[in-house]
Amino acid sequence: MITATATQLVKPGKEEELDALMARLAADIAEHEPGCLRFDYVRTESSGRRRLVIEQYRDEAALDAHKQTPYLREFIPKLLDCLEEPPKVTTYRELLPAPPADPSFFHTGIVVPDLEKAVARYSDVFGIEFTEPAVFQIPRLEDPDPHPAELVAVFSRTAPPYYELIQAAGSGITSAEHAGKILYYGVWEPDMRGRLERLQEQGIGIDAAFRSGPGAVPFALITAVDPVLGTRIEYVDTADRGPIDEWVRTGRYPGGVGGN
Repeated sequence: MITATATQLVKPGKEEELDALMARLAADIAEHEPGCLRFDYVRTESSGRRRLVIEQYRDEAALDAHKQTPYLREFIPKLLDCLEEPPKVTTYRELLPAPPADPSFFHTGIVVPDLEKAVARYSDVFGIEFTEPAVFQIPRLEDPDPHPAELVAVFSRTAPPYYELIQAAGSGITSAEHAGKILYYGVWEPDMRGRLERLQEQGIGIDAAFRSGPGAVPFALITAVDPVLGTRIEYVDTADRGPIDEWVRTGRYPGGVGGN
């Protein structure tokens, strides 16, 4: 990982213009640069004219790609026009190995014909407790035809990987046709846009995409059946991790994307 900082001293009266420029740059980076892991823009408490940019990149290739973007080339002259002096840029590289990442595999999804009976059966066989059911209103589920959908599910209140039991409904990905077997292994994904692009590049089919609206980046993806694993993979945006952890901890889903 590579960390870069840039200190800025803003010309008097240019603060709002600079802040708008930085906001546009941050939006461009978020949309086009999955290799940029962090982009913070802050100011000191003692002076409204001093700014600090903190950027983190996955590797040298990601940093080089950032430097070559057309929007950065257009941005730099406008930036310099807002500053008293060129920004002071410092680049840092890690001295200690990064801590091990949390395991990405966190649940197994299973469609059941009767959720209440399935919870009772799983609880009896495995001696485990489940959350209360949560009802998720999905604005746009593409499986493959786009439509709004309602999904009702519970999670086991155990250490991960959890059991997720899903009430069979409709004729798509959670239909009764898929009951009685593992529907998918669920993993966390910090870069849903990048994951979608990688799946397309690898020729891996997508059986379902969960979106907030047409053209929106999916907040969850379910692949076609993997020939080696014998089942699908569900990629879930890490933005949903907090609500799901809270659901497991308390037994009740607190809200978030699609939750009631």
